[in-house]
Amino acid sequence: MKIAIAGKGGSGKTTIAGTLARMLALQTARQLVAIDGDSNPNLALTLGLPRSKHKALKPMPRSVVERVTTEDGKTRLQLAKSPHEIISQYGIDTPDGVNLLLMAAVDHAGAG
Repeated sequence: MKIAIAGKGGSGKTTIAGTLARMLALQTARQLVAIDGDSNPNLALTLGLPRSKHKALKPMPRSVVERVTTEDGKTRLQLAKSPHEIISQYGIDTPDGVNLLLMAAVDHAGAG
């Protein structure tokens, strides 16, 4: 099952996503993975990850996907590693059993 939370800024997407992930993780024995794709990532806080462990959370590099050309000449993106490898390499476990992945992080501000 895949669930995506979307909405306008300030509508509570991170709070809803984190609460839902924690509830589902506590109710099931399956490995649950949450991906923070926000440009201002705060899902770690919502999932209860202590601030002391935030530095251990590394964003996934662009190299996790690769561009491939299909037989008909079209290009598409595909994972360069298996989902399990990506989760084990870049994920971090949170207190309630959710494995958190960070899509990206802002390195520095740029000109608008």
